[in-house]
Amino acid sequence: MKPSKSYQFCFDISFEKNLNTYIPTSYIIEDTDEIKYLDKKATPGIIESFGIVFENLDSNTKKILTACESLKPEFIFKKFSSKIKSAKTIADLQKDSKIEFAIRQHLKFHLSSFYNLIVQEQFPLSINLGPEKDFYRSRVDISPLYFEPQIQFDKHAEGITYTLSLKENETAFLPMDRNVDILLDEPGWLIINKKLGQLKELNAKKLMPFLKKKSIEIPSKLVDDYFKNFIPEIAKKIDIEATGFEIELRDTIVSCTIQPVFDFFKNCYYLNLYFDYNGYSFDASKTKKTHSFVDFSVTNEPKIIQFKRNTDENLYADKLIEIGLAKIKNELFGLNSDAETSDPYANIQLIIDHKEKLENLGFNIQNLKLESKEIITENHTVSASKDTNGDWFDIKIIITIGTYTINFSEIIPNIKSKERLFALPDGNYFLIPLEWFSKYSSLAKLAKTESGNLLLRKSNFTALDAIPEIKDEVTYKAEYIASDLLKATLRPYQIDGVKWLLGHFNSNLGACLADDMGLGKTLQTLAVLVAVQEQLGFTTKTTNFDLFANETTIEREPLKALIVLPSSLVFNWFNEAGKFTPHFSKMQYVGNDRKQLASRLAATDLIFTSYSIIHRDISILEKYDFRYLILDESQYIKNKDSKIFKAINKISTGHKIALSGTPIENSLDDLWSQMQFINPDILGTYNFFAANFKIPIEKKQNEDVLSELKKLVQPYILRRTKEQVLKDLPELSEQIYYCDMDPEQEKLYEKEKSKARNFLLKTDGSSPDKISIINTLMKLRQLSNHPKMIDQESEIDSGKYIAVTNYLDNLVKAKQKVIIFSSFVTNLSFYTDWCRENKIEYCEITGETPSGKREQQVKLFQEKENPLLFFISLKAGGVGLNITKASYVLFLDPWWNPFAEKQGVGRAHRIGQLNKVNVIRFISKNTVEEKIIKLQENKKLLSDSLLEESYINDEIEANLEYILNS
Repeated sequence: MKPSKSYQFCFDISFEKNLNTYIPTSYIIEDTDEIKYLDKKATPGIIESFGIVFENLDSNTKKILTACESLKPEFIFKKFSSKIKSAKTIADLQKDSKIEFAIRQHLKFHLSSFYNLIVQEQFPLSINLGPEKDFYRSRVDISPLYFEPQIQFDKHAEGITYTLSLKENETAFLPMDRNVDILLDEPGWLIINKKLGQLKELNAKKLMPFLKKKSIEIPSKLVDDYFKNFIPEIAKKIDIEATGFEIELRDTIVSCTIQPVFDFFKNCYYLNLYFDYNGYSFDASKTKKTHSFVDFSVTNEPKIIQFKRNTDENLYADKLIEIGLAKIKNELFGLNSDAETSDPYANIQLIIDHKEKLENLGFNIQNLKLESKEIITENHTVSASKDTNGDWFDIKIIITIGTYTINFSEIIPNIKSKERLFALPDGNYFLIPLEWFSKYSSLAKLAKTESGNLLLRKSNFTALDAIPEIKDEVTYKAEYIASDLLKATLRPYQIDGVKWLLGHFNSNLGACLADDMGLGKTLQTLAVLVAVQEQLGFTTKTTNFDLFANETTIEREPLKALIVLPSSLVFNWFNEAGKFTPHFSKMQYVGNDRKQLASRLAATDLIFTSYSIIHRDISILEKYDFRYLILDESQYIKNKDSKIFKAINKISTGHKIALSGTPIENSLDDLWSQMQFINPDILGTYNFFAANFKIPIEKKQNEDVLSELKKLVQPYILRRTKEQVLKDLPELSEQIYYCDMDPEQEKLYEKEKSKARNFLLKTDGSSPDKISIINTLMKLRQLSNHPKMIDQESEIDSGKYIAVTNYLDNLVKAKQKVIIFSSFVTNLSFYTDWCRENKIEYCEITGETPSGKREQQVKLFQEKENPLLFFISLKAGGVGLNITKASYVLFLDPWWNPFAEKQGVGRAHRIGQLNKVNVIRFISKNTVEEKIIKLQENKKLLSDSLLEESYINDEIEANLEYILNS
């Protein structure tokens, strides 16, 4: 809601007799260049009539209006009258000395805030606005102004004459010669001749005697007492001039102290020097060169002590420059000001780190002060120890700082919030070293605190890597000797994979084998299972035949490995296991009669089943203890809220393996789900993970957090790409084939795109739901491919269809084997119709192809010279197929997640492929397809840093305008 008219707030201060001070009133007027009259007080009703919502005002306007409200006499009476029920007026309350003091403090706090905001925000101000509300007569100048007091003592035979004058800028004057209103005693605020200003270094009460006369006479007999009680307090702050006194000059530096000074705009502390001249300290950043005061320490022998700065101060400045500091501004020092630093305490840390050197150079660094608190500069020590308790590390870290002993668990809140100042029991501060925030970050996030000690899951051992005293020296790689029972020869990288998986088995830790598609994850897993069964050894079983005879048999311990797969891969795995590990007993726990097999689950080596059956039969399967639970294409459990994810995590098992070429398909949520499966809670609860990792990485692009996450998961994900390990794999060539649309197709597309823009890019600020976005973009994608996809009766030609069929015709003539992928089964049907019309043999797999027929189609394509073309829907054929005879892979329509396409490429570009593989993507020019391709190319993918090959997909909405623009 916008205000109905422009406005501004104005303020008046008038003397309130009962409170003995000036109290402000707020007014609101229509915005104008010249304010003449104030007639509307800024009451809630009047503010509302201007169309103003109080909560929508800026913070300082809200603060000053709240201060005015809090200073109203009725507010003060209500606030303090609860203590004295019989009180009828503020005067009744003030009879109680404690309440009188509380009221004074209340007034001081809110009035100080009020005057500061008036000057800071330049709110118009008047004083003693009359009944005519003539603001222009009562207006006060609110330009920032300081009144500086000066004191002069003149000694003569009868005593001392004491004069107080004020300086405005460089002009000195006597208070009695001006019209002075004292608004607040301390901090001192005055209005002098209609100018608002702050009184420096002096309680405004001290001005009272000088409002009516020039000076005060102090008789000789009272001089000593007067000066002993009055002078010491103000002499340190205010320049004193004197005549008739002995003068002692002090111009030698006794010591130089370094102190931090906060720069609000740069959000950091710089360093200032203070020079002590034996009784008075000069601030190096100020221009003041001399200071004097009267010393009455010897009875009746007052003398003037005059302090005068000398050029030796430059020597100290030079010493700071020599150790690498620079003069920043106003004589302040710090590290090079051009270098951006996110650490406000960098300069203070430098002083602590160089304390000994600086003290040897003559600096005093005893009391580094921050807001009246001291930063401890003494050295600290850290001692750490670790015990192992089951699946946990029991960690104790003690920090000794001077005389204090601090348990590390007390510092954890600071590590999490990145707050460097840690409050010690005496109220002073320990400045936490900057490197602790990276060194202990993971430990602080992931450890539980118990009786001061830290409990860390063993699976989070990398959180200790930066702490040498308790670093866990673990290499999860076991010895492995190939068994005769494995009917295959492993490649070197596969042997490394087996050793890695066995190491995790021996350490009771789960693992994710995330090798690129086509590198033999199935074979590596079977090799591990053979090695595990050989470790288990044999069992002895005795069978009684009759009363006198029995037979003892020795059997291998059953492996009891439950292997969960997409439905289409169950038969594949069963066949592979039969070929590579024929000695294993095997079972396909699928089909309508599967429950009859349940009695054999505990005695079988390998049990193959599908994700859909797991969630249907979880009530049966959760009753068994499986030695191994293995998930192939484990991205199937990426949705933490799915029934499949919940069912999988109910299964009882001692060991887990996740297999996936795409452990992160869409977002970091996928990673959490898979890590939660293999090593529960290694990344904390999902809410913890989202707050500490997902949001900082995906939304804020925090590289430090990304690095931390990578370090935590790296021991449990083994990722090798084909390029890394298969030097003998043929070359992969990729190209984009841009197709012109048919002119009529282009007109129709532009018309539909215009509708889509109007629908999705609404001007009223509302956002379409995701289903609408997906459906609308889907229609544009379909139209990019073939008008018949959105209208079966359409007579309009497709430019892409003509280009693709020409390309396929040439490949068929060249007798090249080709896989053709599409996201749309309907799109494939145009090309299979074309094959039939031209008497070209082809194979086909879509979601409706039965598993038995899939095997038959792959076998036909792999083993026979014809057919040359293999049409596959991307969803149905993205996993589990081994089609190494193809040397061309065509994608008819791109989509947002290029990983689906990468899986498709992996069907052909894998172990066993001898031919160069050519990948061609057909893109309709000037369409949503072209925009998607560019986004795929241009977007910096966060997950690249985690797993080298992956994709985070939550950008469709963010890029809608780009996708739908011309």
